[in-house]
Amino acid sequence: MYFTGLSVLAVALALPNFALSKPHCESSAVEPWRYEAGRSAAAHGIDKWCNNIAPSRFNAEQEVKICLEVDAGSRNLNLWFKNTNHHKADLSIDYCKSLLKAIVDSCTGVGYDNTNSGWYGRAYSANTCIV
Repeated sequence: MYFTGLSVLAVALALPNFALSKPHCESSAVEPWRYEAGRSAAAHGIDKWCNNIAPSRFNAEQEVKICLEVDAGSRNLNLWFKNTNHHKADLSIDYCKSLLKAIVDSCTGVGYDNTNSGWYGRAYSANTCIV
């Protein structure tokens, strides 16, 4: 019983760290998300895009990407979303928004998140479209 209790405790303590994983940020020549106006413009673009692509069912390894014009800092917001599962998976509007907005809120201009079960999101701010 003593060892079982320790195992359960170890798992319980590890789960919050996994759930609170932060996006990976990369250095960027432009940093529009450093300021509220840039984050707000990016969030507005993310809202519009996620409302258009979700809810939907993604095939295994299916990827969607878009380049949006935004009204702050650099002109373009490049977004990627990929189902990294080896099976079909459903993407909700809320999940799409939360994953991409977490990148914008955590990074200054470029970032990605691959810590969420089966989904990869990437946001890249630039003066040109790269997708």
